[in-house]
Amino acid sequence: MSETAKRPDEPENNLASRLRKLRDDRGLSLDEVAGRAKISKTYLWELERDTAGTKKPSADVLLRIAQALSTTLAELLALATVKAPEGPVEIPPSLSEFRDRMGDQLSTQDLQELAAMKFRGTQPQTVDEWHQLYFVLMNTARRRPT
Repeated sequence: MSETAKRPDEPENNLASRLRKLRDDRGLSLDEVAGRAKISKTYLWELERDTAGTKKPSADVLLRIAQALSTTLAELLALATVKAPEGPVEIPPSLSEFRDRMGDQLSTQDLQELAAMKFRGTQPQTVDEWHQLYFVLMNTARRRPT
């Protein structure tokens, strides 16, 4: 069996397999995805065949590939997702300061969603960290802050 061949019962638990499956499911060529992600076709081809996981693409490259495939970074990386808590959540002081900085640009829903987020078990600690997170999320969702 070749290095890139896959048994039908083999789980798709690596980036290479998920990349190929997502691209195939969407009916996109290597050229199309590479062009949309602004990476070389060769690099994308190498990532799709890197079943050993030796290639370590940057977060920026992974995000661009996810966007090119119209998926989330979590799906691309097969990260566990969690449901946000129902109802209002406690707003940390640094997030309150961020809300004050943003004024009318930050909706109540945006504020609640930010307050519910955790990355690796923690949240941003400073106003600037909340600001960075907010704009990364806004750009990822391809919507502009109002």
